[in-house]
Amino acid sequence: MKYFINYAIMRELRHILLHGYCNPVFPKGESPVNLTEIDVHDISYEIWGDLLKHHKGNKQDILLQVRSLFEKFSTILDVQLQTQEVNKIFNKETNHFDLLILEACNRAVLGFSHIFDAPVITISSFGAVPIQYGIMGAPVHPLLYPTPGRQRLYNLSLLERGIELLGYYLFDFLIMDTDEYDYKIMQKNFGENVPTYYELTKNIKMMFLNEHPLWADNHPVPPSVVYIGGIHKIEEKELPTDLKSFLDSSKHGVIYVSFGTNVLPSLLPPEKIKIMTKVFSSLPYDVLWKYDKDILPGLSENIKLSKWFPQPDLLKHSNVKLFITQGGLQSTDEAIDAAVPLIGIPMLVDQWYNVEKYVYHNIGLQLDITTLNEEQFRNSVEKVINDKR
Repeated sequence: MKYFINYAIMRELRHILLHGYCNPVFPKGESPVNLTEIDVHDISYEIWGDLLKHHKGNKQDILLQVRSLFEKFSTILDVQLQTQEVNKIFNKETNHFDLLILEACNRAVLGFSHIFDAPVITISSFGAVPIQYGIMGAPVHPLLYPTPGRQRLYNLSLLERGIELLGYYLFDFLIMDTDEYDYKIMQKNFGENVPTYYELTKNIKMMFLNEHPLWADNHPVPPSVVYIGGIHKIEEKELPTDLKSFLDSSKHGVIYVSFGTNVLPSLLPPEKIKIMTKVFSSLPYDVLWKYDKDILPGLSENIKLSKWFPQPDLLKHSNVKLFITQGGLQSTDEAIDAAVPLIGIPMLVDQWYNVEKYVYHNIGLQLDITTLNEEQFRNSVEKVINDKR
């Protein structure tokens, strides 16, 4: 029965969101009359981009990434709350909310539940970390129930278990170490007497996780934690004519490359980009590469660049042989849905966790951007494409 409940939530959550405030979902001017959307994308990504410039796939700095990430969440919220449109929300005389749906990882945003005295559903796009599971009463364990942020999950030696155990507690410590900064942001925006994050967690009644329970290794959870994996999926659409023609006409198949929304390929080490372009130019496959610039050094005729592709529909084309990705959960989910094998090159926090599962579930391979070389990259591409399992 749980599956059908989750399916209904996935189908209906979009309708629930139509009765309140959220970051833009609809094109400008096309929002329903009962939905107020506030566009804070540009000011948010200006701050977010600063974080991404300093983290380029080095797995050794994951703990630094975690601390920076949680600090940036509060910094971004602070900037968003200073905008005139968002600030108007605080007017309790004109605004009343029966329910708040808030980002699970942004702890300072819980201040809204103090202002409006409303129940909260937290929602996460990539699963939950131990502190979030703990709030909901779910069991936590560093080795039995690994969570996003862990890099090694399976078949660990005693030494490797010790390293992961240390990383688990450092992960928690670094999140808690941002408590003071988070609370200053909350006091600045929600009043000096605002309760702490931990006091406000009593207002959280449910948590939605946009992942499948199998991807979370069947982590035991109470009924208040609901898996809504796949909610981001949209109805399949016809591919643009030029893109469909490119895919249809490829004699040997197409490799699709995308490092997601948050990782700008142009900021990756130039020598690693050169390795990829050199290998692609020597292979018989055509390549579609989501790239944030118009020019790519070493670009060959079989590589087509674009700043955007309709990824879910593209992956479902029968001529796509391989997806090279940074390992984001939504990209992973779309590849699994389309039955396209993967090569994961993780860059940020949860991506090592996801890509580790590629190997475990035999759906792809993992590569490390810091040690990537031409032979390794070529062999990996050929191995995945030629594996007929």
